Amino acid sequence: MIQNTQQRIVNLWYIITVVFLAWVFLPSLLGIDGMDGGFGISFIAGFMVMVGVIVIVIYRSRAKQLEKILTGEGQIALWRYSPNEWMRFVAADFEDEKKAKKNLFIMVAVIAAIVGVLMTIVLQSLLIVLIIIGIMVVVAIPAFLVPVFRYRKLKSSEAEALIAENGVIVGKMFHLWVKLGARLDGVSLNTAEEPDIIEFNYSMPTRNGRQEEVARVPVPFGKLEEATRIVEHFKNKINT
Repeated sequence: MIQNTQQRIVNLWYIITVVFLAWVFLPSLLGIDGMDGGFGISFIAGFMVMVGVIVIVIYRSRAKQLEKILTGEGQIALWRYSPNEWMRFVAADFEDEKKAKKNLFIMVAVIAAIVGVLMTIVLQSLLIVLIIIGIMVVVAIPAFLVPVFRYRKLKSSEAEALIAENGVIVGKMFHLWVKLGARLDGVSLNTAEEPDIIEFNYSMPTRNGRQEEVARVPVPFGKLEEATRIVEHFKNKINT
């Protein structure tokens, strides 16, 4: 019953890219002079076409990997949960995600504040303070909104998870640690809180270094022994 959500994204961006590609030629077709806004329309549309091509390339790769997993390649476990189990996991995941994003925001804010104070003293300009505040606001928005979006997505998902060699699917969340420079860095079984959770820590390259992510997979009732074997399997795979 799990759907290839990545292919849906690809199909959507095909349409968006074609629309903006048409907008590139719209000014000349409508006789709009370049100095009257024609150049601006074509430039913005051309930029969005480039963005669309990049998104399509990335998500086509993800869609292909997801399709392989859904057709059985590398599947290790398919778990389903009771409504109570699933909602306890969604609540626990929300709290963990909020804590992680909050700590990341605090770290960035502290570094930005220190750099801002030093630059303000050196340059004697209050403009630096405004720039630092702007950076903090930009960082704060995703830090506090991403956990909420993730919570809503999981809450509306089917109560199931699929674990495979190259990634996991948890409800509507798809985590992939192959292709485009991504890698699986570590796997652990967290039994300190309820429910028990397998945590897959992976990372991917970005312009500012590697971005770390965590995929949390709840362990269904009676599956702790199987979960332990799965963790050991991935640990051996990482170490070889």
